Parts: sequence; C-alpha cells; structure tokens
Amino acid sequence: MIDETLILKEIDEWTDILNRNIERRNQVSSNLMEVCLLERELATYQRVKNLIKEKCTPEATTPEGADINSLTQVHYSTESEKEQ
Repeated sequence: MIDETLILKEIDEWTDILNRNIERRNQVSSNLMEVCLLERELATYQRVKNLIKEKCTPEATTPEGADINSLTQVHYSTESEKEQ
C-alpha cells in the first residue's frame, strides 16, 4: 500500500522549490514566459496534491474485503431480458 503522506511531503518539497524559482525569476529577469511555465507546473503539482488528498479521505476508501468490481458494475436490462 502506498503511504500518501510521503507523496504529499515530496510534493510539498517540489512546490517549495518551484515557489523559490518563481520568486528568483521575477527578481532577476522579466521573462514572463518562463515564469508562466513554472506557475503552470506549480498548479499541476497542486492539483495532484488535492487529488491525492481527496482520494485518500476515509469516505473515499473501499471497505476491506469488498469486491471493487461489484461496487462499480451497473446492470442494464436488455430487451431480451425484459421479455423473459
């Protein structure tokens, strides 16, 4: 099983580095494109972090021993089944 806290910690480290790079780029150069690319990468990390947090909440977990396939299957009755 994957420990999401380790992944979140690593993402936090990456975002801290990106934030420092963005600050440095803003102070040193006026290359707006480079700053935009860094901010886009930062936003991607934030989205991944939010997704991990959302999926790892207790409400999102499947009960132990549950058949995941049975939880996601939807039964659609066909015409032949309706006639029987």
